[in-house]
Amino acid sequence: MKHMRLGNALAAFALAGALILATTPKAHADDGRSKCQSRVERANQHYRDEVRNHGRHSEQAEKAKSQLTSVWDRCYSQAHGWYDPNRHEWRNDRDWDRNYNWDDDDHDRDRDHH
Repeated sequence: MKHMRLGNALAAFALAGALILATTPKAHADDGRSKCQSRVERANQHYRDEVRNHGRHSEQAEKAKSQLTSVWDRCYSQAHGWYDPNRHEWRNDRDWDRNYNWDDDDHDRDRDHH
């Protein structure tokens, strides 16, 4: 009887250990996505500020756009996805160059002057 209890206890500990090990990488991956999302949101806000202050086709806006693209590239390599700050969603295809709406900004200085 004692051997049966000891065997059940060992099985329970083994199962608990396996569950802990299985969930740890997921938590780490989620941390990577949240950090990437934060970096994308900051880079996107910087891009919007440059567009608002200097115009969509200014040197400053183009540099900020390039930085945002670099952040997406880095995040895609790390998190295997990219965060679209306009749609507030993660995407799995490496297609931000085709599917990001660069014109989703109502405060474009170039448009305001025309």
